[in-house]
Amino acid sequence: MNEFLKEHYQFSDFQIAQLQYTWKTFASEISKLLLMGLLFRNDLGKYIFSVTIMLLLRTSTGGLHCKKYITCFLVSFTYMFLSLMVLPMVPVNKVFQMILLFVCMVCSYYVGPVTSMVHRPLSEGCVKRVRIQAFLIIFFYLTLMYIVPENSYFTCGFWVIILNTLQLVAAKVQKIQKIQKKEVFGYEREAYKAC
Repeated sequence: MNEFLKEHYQFSDFQIAQLQYTWKTFASEISKLLLMGLLFRNDLGKYIFSVTIMLLLRTSTGGLHCKKYITCFLVSFTYMFLSLMVLPMVPVNKVFQMILLFVCMVCSYYVGPVTSMVHRPLSEGCVKRVRIQAFLIIFFYLTLMYIVPENSYFTCGFWVIILNTLQLVAAKVQKIQKIQKKEVFGYEREAYKAC
């Protein structure tokens, strides 16, 4: 396949590597979603609703990234299990839910987006756009929560937003720590070389 792309479409090795990475990422994400869909098949409607909200937020805010497929699957499964099965049993009145969603809205705006360390930094314009996107998604959800009577779908969606915001903050802290560690160890290496 690589030779075919090189010969017929003049793809470089770098472009082929990008295509392979894209395919691998797409296959990984789809397989995780399908596996979790099987595991949550008894609550498939809530699962699809929750995944939709998660994907809307995740694509605009970013967050934690795992290096291995199994770790990523376990983190994603735990996230969904908590959102669908565990946390909806915690009673939170509607007014407090709306206050927490407002906090999440503001937090996502100021903390996000958090990209993977392997990706190039986003431009200022892109950062501004995805911050506004996340803000509007949560604002829209908050507005719907005010209008629509309480139900299990909206409760699960509420917890998805809460968990997304928590993982976003954790990802930001983790990224800052990695940058600081890199700066410290980089400085130490330079000082050591100077001796």
